[in-house]
Amino acid sequence: MLLALPHRLLGGRGWGPLLWGVRVARVVFKRLVVRARSKYAEASGARDVLTDFDEPGRRFAGFGFPTDYFGGNLMSVFQRETEAMREAYSHYEPPMMLAVAAEYWGLQEGITSVGEAVRQLAVNTADKYPADAQMADLISQVYTLLHQAAETAAEIGPLFAKVHEADLRRHEEPRPGEHMWNILEQRSDGSYSMRSPSQFVAVCQDIAHVYARYEPGHMAQVAAEYEGIPAGIENTAAAVHLLQARSNETYPVDKAVVEGIADLHALLLKAASAAQELMPAFRRLHAPDIARHEEPRNGEAGEAMWDV
Repeated sequence: MLLALPHRLLGGRGWGPLLWGVRVARVVFKRLVVRARSKYAEASGARDVLTDFDEPGRRFAGFGFPTDYFGGNLMSVFQRETEAMREAYSHYEPPMMLAVAAEYWGLQEGITSVGEAVRQLAVNTADKYPADAQMADLISQVYTLLHQAAETAAEIGPLFAKVHEADLRRHEEPRPGEHMWNILEQRSDGSYSMRSPSQFVAVCQDIAHVYARYEPGHMAQVAAEYEGIPAGIENTAAAVHLLQARSNETYPVDKAVVEGIADLHALLLKAASAAQELMPAFRRLHAPDIARHEEPRNGEAGEAMWDV
């Protein structure tokens, strides 16, 4: 079903060219997702999903994280996974415009994967962790902003299909001798269809997968997740900004597409800003609990007499 588009994107004209472009772009994207995931797994050494975490938390040496907050010596799983995503995406260079098109169409699913991890943290905070209900509400607000970003991302693929309908048609329905219009020489195999995978969806998959299986055993680990959410969202925004910059400076695309990605980037930064409130709220709402660990009465052995 065709995604609903604002009237300004339709330009008040007939739907024929737009429908054709959307169908083509969707077919291209769906065809590539499976291959993208497979190729990303190979490129990253087919690393397994990490679910065996040390207790009370996996310590990550060498990162230089501050220890001025409860859980400060722990590395957020969410932050770590988004850093891996950002690094992997920074090395991807689409070989042709149909590969770039797949990136535009993959923005929604990729951001949805990131948002799913935040949603899972909100659910676990409400149902599993001994945390104040306000924490779940605050995390839900961050998730809502990410959901809005995903909805904005859903418009970019159809917009690209509309403004580049003629370019897409040259690849999907080439005229006899279509290569005679090419700027560069025809490829040796004479093909016009997509040969390289989309990557944004592929590099975002692990974030949701790992988080769905992560079971912290101590509230210090949970605190590390609250602390890492802003940086994790910023990592996602950085990957989107890279696509925006390349679209503006390298890829031959209409500026309306660049502006759409810029709007998406701004929404992600807004979500990251909202996430900055999580850790201060956690410290405020759980001050007595945190004090037991940071300033134990008569030492840890004495304070432990209150353990449940």
